Amino acid sequence: MDMLGQGYAGDDRYNVAPTQSIDVFRRTEAGALEAVPMRWWLTPYWSKEVSTKYSMFNAKAETLKESRAFREPYARRRCVVPIAGFYEWARAGGDKQAYYIHARDDRGLLLAGIWDRWRDDEGEVLSFAVVTTAVHEQLAFVHTRQPALLSREEARRWLDPGTSVEQRDHLLASHLPLDLEALPVSSYVNNTRNQGPRCIEPIGPGIVLTGDAA
Repeated sequence: MDMLGQGYAGDDRYNVAPTQSIDVFRRTEAGALEAVPMRWWLTPYWSKEVSTKYSMFNAKAETLKESRAFREPYARRRCVVPIAGFYEWARAGGDKQAYYIHARDDRGLLLAGIWDRWRDDEGEVLSFAVVTTAVHEQLAFVHTRQPALLSREEARRWLDPGTSVEQRDHLLASHLPLDLEALPVSSYVNNTRNQGPRCIEPIGPGIVLTGDAA
């Protein structure tokens, strides 16, 4: 997943790319839920600088516990990324066809994420990565990976500091917590400078993906 669709928490952008900021949910030390803007490209607290030298906008679920950059955020700094949908590209002959994947009832999607805080003498940078997992068979036509999707109840458990490692790992298993629709959209979305409703305007019939709970 390289680009996010329109956020559904007051964000009017339709084409959010890595290194840009988006509001994410996290728990405060007091246990309250808060929405905080964070940069989509995780910078570990121990990094010498904020950079894009390494691909840190996604984090593989299978290596969270081993990765130097991700293991502590996975244990202590989890977040939930609320979006309206996301884009994936499927190969169609020699070209790639973009799809906008969203909840069929347009309620929005919740993605598992991890975050970190980087500081220097001039201030701090809050950043996050989207956790990805093996693709569900219904989404395999667009990619081999997918964002770890969460239901509302799963999102609460993901953010709960008391959730065990085993339970967390289970939440990241490949599944579709709700019905989705994959809409083919034009190459207009390929340029991240392009914004607006045209990004998600379908150019053909959508593909319905039935949620596991259905």
